Amino acid sequence: MSNRVPFAAMALGSLLLLAALVYLTYVQTRPEAENAPRPIIVSCAAALKPAMQATADEYERETGIRVEFRFGNSEHVLSTASLTREGDLFLPADDSYVRLAEGKGIIAESFPLARMRAVALARPGSAITSFADLLKSDLRLGQANPDAAAIGKVTRDHLQKTGRWKELAEHTLVFHTTVTDAANAVLAGSNDAAIVWDAVAANYPTLTVVKLPELEGATGRVELAVLNFTADREAAYRFARFVRSSDRGQKAFRAAGFLDLEPGTPWSP
Repeated sequence: MSNRVPFAAMALGSLLLLAALVYLTYVQTRPEAENAPRPIIVSCAAALKPAMQATADEYERETGIRVEFRFGNSEHVLSTASLTREGDLFLPADDSYVRLAEGKGIIAESFPLARMRAVALARPGSAITSFADLLKSDLRLGQANPDAAAIGKVTRDHLQKTGRWKELAEHTLVFHTTVTDAANAVLAGSNDAAIVWDAVAANYPTLTVVKLPELEGATGRVELAVLNFTADREAAYRFARFVRSSDRGQKAFRAAGFLDLEPGTPWSP
């Protein structure tokens, strides 16, 4: 008999533990949890990550709604959104990709946000003062791939008009996947300089920004687009308004280095 009491106690304890596990499973899967607000999904160019991540964090604090990003170069995020037909918003680094998306029939509406301009980003001491300095044989120059990233495409299109693209391309050591990869290579010291957006360069205060006359006119026009296959159109438009608001999204964009923003209005849910 003395051995049966501990056994009974152990059996009872096991049943209580099982009941607790069943209860926790129910709590985690109960209808209230299933009905929690779905996250907003944004296909976003890597160049816009600092500004958009800060905007999304503030949006979640205010509304409780998460924003999930699919980052990459502009061509990649466009191709992925077109293929999967998933997501709510599309934000490339140049409006030419929005026009391509409109041609694919996946855009419901788009809104201009800002402009970015191409600059040279260099290691301190690189002594880059002119376009000719980028063509020196001993300078390691990096760029973002013009067939995939907006900064590369815009730079190529602009310099082809002035007859300067071929020589710059020939003196480019490596074409990176994204503009942030190109900037990070300069920061790491594997490249001496790179062509990046001015808003991207603002996030590298230890590096030197050089504005070159030859790059004037190489401008990226940033538009935020609502995808027509969004699972929640009202939620997508609400976050778009938040991004465009003068006291929410635009504040984050200014802090991230954007100097040329479209006029905005105060946030109103």
